[in-house]
Amino acid sequence: MNNLFERTSIKKAYFTLALPVVLSMAVTLIYNLVDTFFVSKTGNPDLVAGVSQGAPIFTLMIAIGDIFGLGGSSLISRLFGERKDQLARNVSGYAFYYSIACGIVVTIILLVFQNPILHLLGASPSTWKYAREYYLVIAWGAAFIIFGLSPTNILRTEGLAIQSMIASMAGTIINIFLNPIFIFTCGLGAAGSALATVTSSVIADIIMIYYLRTKSKKLTTSIHETKISRHYQLQIYAIGIPASITNIMVSFATAMTNRYLISYGANSVAAMGIAMKANSIIIMIMVGFAFGAQPLIGYAYGARNEKRFYEIIHFDLFVISSINIV
Repeated sequence: MNNLFERTSIKKAYFTLALPVVLSMAVTLIYNLVDTFFVSKTGNPDLVAGVSQGAPIFTLMIAIGDIFGLGGSSLISRLFGERKDQLARNVSGYAFYYSIACGIVVTIILLVFQNPILHLLGASPSTWKYAREYYLVIAWGAAFIIFGLSPTNILRTEGLAIQSMIASMAGTIINIFLNPIFIFTCGLGAAGSALATVTSSVIADIIMIYYLRTKSKKLTTSIHETKISRHYQLQIYAIGIPASITNIMVSFATAMTNRYLISYGANSVAAMGIAMKANSIIIMIMVGFAFGAQPLIGYAYGARNEKRFYEIIHFDLFVISSINIV
């Protein structure tokens, strides 16, 4: 691990960590498009619109998961650079178990306030049935979805980017196969789309836990290694909450857009949902490279290696700017 973060050339280390993330994002993008395809194949614009109206809840869960995934991984990278391995290990345990607890709280809130939240999302009489079906399944799966963001990001802090990619890609591929089975074969419709998402999240979580227990030497899944001081808890939230706000605002903006579009009919909401997924192509690639660089940047910062720290940032900006120009 130390060789990759300290001695390997910046270019090689960067792409070693970033490319698996980008590939994982690419597969997720394919899933988004395939999911949209299968949902649209129902030929029911109300169902497509209902799924689009429920989608911001899934985005919100991703944002909440980012609090622990991005906040935790940022702190762990810096602690590894400072050679505080045991503390970093405890931070990983804290992020894992608190993300699960947070997911359970989210499930309770979503179930208790489902009607006002569905109204806020813009569900109309014609789309209510489908939006509610999707919403309820996603709500019950909140703990699995939110938890998944922690190991996805934290595995990379130990250089296990490929393992993180394998788990994410496996979940996405399973999702692609389950979608038509649940939607059409089982006749579950909107609920089938959500059930495929939750099931694939559970499988991806299991794979990541397996890698944590068999490949990781510095991270933990033990509930007995979760104690960290308030100072370090605040550091997780200081990074994680601002990082998650972007996704939260996207979720809110999507919900408000759907709310206004529904007055023009379910077809308008469905079309907007498809267009937004297509628009995410470039964004997901950029996010992939940024997430890939984060462990390197955090480690160099923690090790007080200013020269390598700034070289990584400059190279990351060069790569992202080049892709934007292309």
